[in-house]
Amino acid sequence: MLVCCWCSLMLIQFPPHFQCLLIIVALQVDFANKSVGGGVTSSGLVQEEIRFLINPELIASRLFTEALGHDECLIITGSEQFSTYTGYAQSYRWSGALQDSLPRDAWHRRCTEIVAIDALQFRSFLDQFHPSKMDRELNKAFCGFARPGEKSECLSAVATGNWGCGVFGGDTRLKALLQLLAAAEAGRDLAYFTFRDVRLMTDVHNMHTFLTERRSCVGEVYGLLLQYYRSECTACRGPRPDVSLYAFIYQRLGSSSPSPSPSPSPSPSSPPPPRSPDSSH
Repeated sequence: MLVCCWCSLMLIQFPPHFQCLLIIVALQVDFANKSVGGGVTSSGLVQEEIRFLINPELIASRLFTEALGHDECLIITGSEQFSTYTGYAQSYRWSGALQDSLPRDAWHRRCTEIVAIDALQFRSFLDQFHPSKMDRELNKAFCGFARPGEKSECLSAVATGNWGCGVFGGDTRLKALLQLLAAAEAGRDLAYFTFRDVRLMTDVHNMHTFLTERRSCVGEVYGLLLQYYRSECTACRGPRPDVSLYAFIYQRLGSSSPSPSPSPSPSPSSPPPPRSPDSSH
């Protein structure tokens, strides 16, 4: 069991690469179904299924991988991409064969690492802020990001994005913050892909800048998440709290708005793994 004490004093210091269109080659997060592969062998055609279709070696994992537990992830190393595609879901189309040009490791595997982590599904927006639900998502992300026994400077960045924020009902700002905490605790950088959402990219970038300038630690931010649930969510009578999570954090830490900072801009890099503006997992 790989879980973490979220009252940690680990500083939030690893600067993410915030990108709305492109990401760098890194540990790539598969926004998985708890049954890995989802509907790839039936009618599914969203993020996870597309990844399994263009890297068909991944499909073999379905033969021997049980449903993921709350403290489990699946790490797949060396899968090769064989095809390209256009579209998403109903508009998905195979667009041609691909000769994967990534280098090979000492075992002659492609230098790729994919981690499958499944998010919870929420029918109520407020439900995801319950401490037990936040703990579950934090531990799931940490399980996927952490590599016990390996030095953080030897670990690649984690390429991720709006995990569980499509039909699974996750809030993009909360999920970004939870993944920032998990990455900080795991000692890894993030390459955060925001699905062409420039506003989200700016919001998360400003929040991270604010927290790092204050030298906030993981435990402090986790405590603010608990305060937000107690003071804003439990008394809420509507579908969403009147005060947003980020506004609450700025207020509690003594700032009504983030420090001015230039908006991050994408840098040239490899094409992103399959994603959509509204990820289904």
